[in-house]
Amino acid sequence: MAKPTGTGNNRIRKRIYIIIVILACAGSFGFGWLLNKMTTTITIPPPLRLGGYQYISPLLSCNLSGIKLVSQDQPMINALQSVISQDQNAGDVTEASVYFSDFATSQSANVNGNDKYYPASLGKVPIMMAYYAMAENTSSILDEENVYPTSAPDQNAQQEIPPADAITPGKEYTNEQLIEYMIKYSDNDAAEVLTALTTPAELQGVQDVYSDLQIPLDNTVTASTSDIMTPSQYAILFKTLYNATYLSRDYSEKALALMTQTTFTQGIVAGVPSSTVVSHKYGLVSYTSGGVPYQWELHDCGIVYAPGHPYLLCVMTKGTTSIAAQEKTIADISAAAYQEVENGGD
Repeated sequence: MAKPTGTGNNRIRKRIYIIIVILACAGSFGFGWLLNKMTTTITIPPPLRLGGYQYISPLLSCNLSGIKLVSQDQPMINALQSVISQDQNAGDVTEASVYFSDFATSQSANVNGNDKYYPASLGKVPIMMAYYAMAENTSSILDEENVYPTSAPDQNAQQEIPPADAITPGKEYTNEQLIEYMIKYSDNDAAEVLTALTTPAELQGVQDVYSDLQIPLDNTVTASTSDIMTPSQYAILFKTLYNATYLSRDYSEKALALMTQTTFTQGIVAGVPSSTVVSHKYGLVSYTSGGVPYQWELHDCGIVYAPGHPYLLCVMTKGTTSIAAQEKTIADISAAAYQEVENGGD
C-alpha cells in the first residue's frame, strides 16, 4: 500500500485548530469532562453554524457574550436517573452511565459520569476516522485493495450479535468497502483487515485519532483491566464529526451518513420514533468463565436528529441477565431523553 504524504503537518494543523476551538468554545466542543467535576456548568449561547449539510453542522464561531453559570440540565438528569434506577431494580442492568449533549442549547447531562467501560466495537469509529483523515492527504488510500486471507481466523465467530453481512475469505476489498462492512454491520473481520493487515502508517493514523482527541486507548481485554473509558470521553468523537472540527466537512458528513446505516436497531433507535434519523455505533463485549458468559457490556452512542433539535446520546451499560435486557435499558434511556427534549425540559 502507498503511504500517505503530509500526515505529520496535517496532524499538527489539526491539533492547533482543536486547541483553538476548545479555548474559544468549550461548551460546544467538548469540555463536558472538565465541567462535570464542577458544581456548576457554563451555558454557552448558541454558536454560529454553517448550514447546507444533512448530518453535520460545521462550527463557525461562538457567541461568548453573556455567559452565565447555571446548573446542568437537571430535568434531563432526573429523567435519565429514574430510568436507570428502575431498570437496575428490575435486574436488567447492574450499571449504566449516560452522557447527553444538546447541540441546540449546549446544555449537557451526565449520569454516573465517572464510571468506566470497555468500548469494544465503539473503537471502529476511530478506525474509520483515521482512514478518512488520511484520505484528505492521499485520496487513493480508500481505493487501495486488500485480500482477506483464507487462513485468517474468523473474528466474528464468537460475536453474540453476529453481523448481518461480512467479508468473505479469499476475496479482495477496497478500504472503502472494508469501512462500510465495519461500520454498517460491525464486521470484526473487516476491522481486522483495516488494522492488523495494513501498513504502519495506517496503524499510526488510528493511534493519532486517539492521541489528538485525548481519548483513552488500551487494547488489553480482561475483566479486571478493560474498563478505560467514560461515555463523555467517547462522545468527543461524535462532537468533532458534528462540528466538522477534526475531519473536513465532506468527510465528517460522509462518516455520519454511513453510521445512519448501522444495522443495530435495538438500542437508541428503538427509543425514538421510527422516522427519526440516528447516526450511531454500538459496542458489545462479554466476559466468560469456563466458556459461559457471566457479564456483558453493551453500549450505544450517537446523534439523534430530532426534528429541529439534534442531540448526542451515549449510553454504556453492564449487566448479568441478558443482552436483550441491556438493549431494553438503552432503548428506555433513549426514549426518556427524546421525550425530555420534546417537552423542552418541562
